[in-house]
Amino acid sequence: MKFNRIIILILDSVGCGVQPDYKKYHHENCNTLGNIYKNQNNFHLPNLERMGLNKILFDVKNNNSIAGKMMEKGKGNDTFAGVWEMFGIIFNKRFRSEKKGFSQKIIDEINSNLDISIVGNEYISGFKALDKYYVEHIKKVSPILYLADDGVVLLAAHENIIKPNRLNQMSERIADILKDQNISRVISRPFIGSPLNFVRTGNRKDFLAIKDLDNNSILNRLRQNKIKFLTTEHLNNILGGSTYTDYIKGNFNNNDLTKIIIKSLKEYNHKSVLLFCLQDFDMFGHKKDTGGYAKKLIEFDKKLPSTIKFLDKKDLLIIAADHGCDPTINLRGHTREFVPILLYSKSLNTGKDLGIRNTFADVGQTICSNFNLPKLKNGISLLNE
Repeated sequence: MKFNRIIILILDSVGCGVQPDYKKYHHENCNTLGNIYKNQNNFHLPNLERMGLNKILFDVKNNNSIAGKMMEKGKGNDTFAGVWEMFGIIFNKRFRSEKKGFSQKIIDEINSNLDISIVGNEYISGFKALDKYYVEHIKKVSPILYLADDGVVLLAAHENIIKPNRLNQMSERIADILKDQNISRVISRPFIGSPLNFVRTGNRKDFLAIKDLDNNSILNRLRQNKIKFLTTEHLNNILGGSTYTDYIKGNFNNNDLTKIIIKSLKEYNHKSVLLFCLQDFDMFGHKKDTGGYAKKLIEFDKKLPSTIKFLDKKDLLIIAADHGCDPTINLRGHTREFVPILLYSKSLNTGKDLGIRNTFADVGQTICSNFNLPKLKNGISLLNE
């Protein structure tokens, strides 16, 4: 059976238990989904459970589901590394993970190149950075630079102080300056509001410090074989902003993105790959808000049938995640976890235990197998099962 469309929904941070190598990333045992089930009374996700989540989490037999777990083979532990691995690129070396800022020499180089005076330069969470450095940010009319795990550098500015277009230009320049510093990307983070009440706007943009990744990934194969690829602006940025990609401009919460997914299913009838990332879960993971995370999962589960309704027998739906972010664990960053992999199609009526997959690249290899594209270097097609 060959599918006309493959639709991939990434549930941002919805992990399902620690990988064997988790102590290289943190010492806390974790299980994002498992601990939410454990900590929330009468918590259920009936639609996802029927699709195989019960089998993944609780080993409940389900003869009709096609489900398993995927292990991240690469050393990254965020959406950037997870999505690129799904598309065939595995990062074998971990990006910068020091819990400190850059040397003064590097900051001086940035300041000299951009004619600014960087504020911050600290490993700190976003809203804490905004509150801590806001006064200095106004005084110097310079962006706030702060760092996260996995080689992520963030450049923030109040939109009344530095306009988003100017902040984007700075971020792109800094990504180039830092290209030899084991950095994955620089994220431009405009915000509005006042101290203790700042709000990030939808003008976020990512600038990669690594070039030409798409040449060895699924993206190049899709382009060469004229198979359409549709995603959102957020993922298009993460994937390097290819001019071939069709993307939907804007940043969306889960509710709005669900409407966009349904609209895209109605309109995108040709041979294609559709990729979407539901980001709300990750936000509640970082906030350590278990109840908020649980509500977002329930909300997604309830809306899932309305998405499935617009699939036909020539569609394959893949639901997966990109990393963990256990809200019950006292840890700022992501958690190193297996992620669920669920397959659904109206033309597939036989269940299969997909077991534990050795790499996220199985998703990309599935796309190659379905569309008769040259094989990726990594991964085994899920359709071979």
